[in-house]
Amino acid sequence: MTDDATYVIRTGAAARDRLELIARLCWPTTEGFLERRGAFGVARIVDVGCGIGDVASRLAARGVNAMGIDVNEDVVKAAAERSTELGSLATFRLGGLKDLGVEDGLRDLDAVYTRCVLSHQTDPKAGLASMVAAVRPGGMILVEDVEVAAVWSSPASNALARHRDLYVAAALGLGASPGVACELATALHDVGATDVDVDVAQPLLREPADMQVHARTMEAIAGPVIQQGLATDSEVADLVAELDEFAATPGVVVTMPRIVQVSARAPGA
Repeated sequence: MTDDATYVIRTGAAARDRLELIARLCWPTTEGFLERRGAFGVARIVDVGCGIGDVASRLAARGVNAMGIDVNEDVVKAAAERSTELGSLATFRLGGLKDLGVEDGLRDLDAVYTRCVLSHQTDPKAGLASMVAAVRPGGMILVEDVEVAAVWSSPASNALARHRDLYVAAALGLGASPGVACELATALHDVGATDVDVDVAQPLLREPADMQVHARTMEAIAGPVIQQGLATDSEVADLVAELDEFAATPGVVVTMPRIVQVSARAPGA
């Protein structure tokens, strides 16, 4: 199995603190999505690109047979260790989109879920096709992904706008698909899915510690930004400092990226 993603964001166990923050900020939106789609009532679900395993662990806590897979071996290890610490029954293994519908344990599922993975793919439609192939007839495909370009703040922040633009440019430079969230519904129709439904949410960050997620993300994308010549080391450092300062400014309003939530079913039920 090979890595099937072009990640603009630093991954691995060293990124766990940022991933914990992202997991906490995203869970209320994800929980509502999974509740509306009945995911807590399925028997078997796989979370693709599970990261630290937060979603799989929370599903398992609700009685679902949940497995998380990720292409990064360090991430899988960290997710398994975190799950054990939480007393979760979720399981984790190495795997990615290309393994869905092919490998044992990744076929005939009741549901398959992924969050913020397809926007890192060179061919997200192929990833969706793999998700459809992984579930039983009538099984659910559940996808959340972000529209990074929709991040905003009040008052407007030049630093936030620059960070947003660098993220999108660096992702495009790696061959990823940072705008795919808006195309998910059409792409699912194209790969044969049925009952496609779309929701949109945009979390508002209210606490300084939460608003610092943009500074931490800027740090996490520094590698490809600098390597592609989009900004210098010193420019990135200054931008991180500006984002942290803005997050600590009283009265500011900052959002997360817009989150597009799409559900569908595999044909043949």
